[in-house]
Amino acid sequence: MNDYTVNQVIDTLADFIEPIAGTVWQAQDNRNPMPSDIFCVLTPLRFIRLSAARGIAHDSGNPQTSTMNWTEVRQADIQLDIYGENAGDRSIRVETLFASDYGYSRIKALDERLAPLYASAALQTSMLNSEHQWEARYTLTLSLQVHIVVNVSQDYFDKTDISVKKVDK
Repeated sequence: MNDYTVNQVIDTLADFIEPIAGTVWQAQDNRNPMPSDIFCVLTPLRFIRLSAARGIAHDSGNPQTSTMNWTEVRQADIQLDIYGENAGDRSIRVETLFASDYGYSRIKALDERLAPLYASAALQTSMLNSEHQWEARYTLTLSLQVHIVVNVSQDYFDKTDISVKKVDK
């Protein structure tokens, strides 16, 4: 089991973005129609491995509760789409604050396992809505460093009974 899931990474990032750029939704599985006011959408693009997995043993002395943790560092690239009035200004605000000490401190305060790396330049990527009206939309990619631990059960032993048997007579 992962100790920090993709959804948790999105939730942490949303907590950082909402005061800066407006309500945040997760893409693809939010099951909600697009709002008509200002909002943002986060889409996880990829989680690139940056380190080899390192094993950390947790022998509790009980086979039912002993585990092995595999920890690694990944780069999470997450697309942020900003919609509605002043989307351009709000995208510049996110881009600026994400790359600042404010962004680093704020994200680390939300969750120690996540740290901002860099943001792409915001692009205007307007869209046509279901009413055939143009919507203001700006898109940028936020790259973060994520520390993930995968926990699996593991059998250990600390005692053996060794006996010697003579095989030749």
